Amino acid sequence: MTFYCSNCWKEIDEQIIICPNCGADQEKLDKESYVEKLIRSLNHPEPSTPVRVAGILAQLKAKDAVPPMLEKLKTEKDPFIIFAIVDALLKIDMNLTQEIQKILGSNPPSIIKNLKGFSE
Repeated sequence: MTFYCSNCWKEIDEQIIICPNCGADQEKLDKESYVEKLIRSLNHPEPSTPVRVAGILAQLKAKDAVPPMLEKLKTEKDPFIIFAIVDALLKIDMNLTQEIQKILGSNPPSIIKNLKGFSE
């Protein structure tokens, strides 16, 4: 079985407690809440994971996830991840439209233009 650091997602040995790549304490990370683990998973390198995570955070109406998702929007390039995050943010709080538009600028990816609450 392959084990990964649940912070940086690099492969590690099963017995490792402190990740040699990022220094994350695996035992401490294991004790985090479900929402905290989901928020960290927004940075997973496999693109379908952040997409799924955003959807779960939306279903949970996880307000704690709003600031990290807004930060993720500032650097994300994948339009499908951007769509999933924007959709999740709007499902958590429809009042985030202006903040999202400010982050994405005047020319957001066309994939999000038809989202309820985001169309102009």
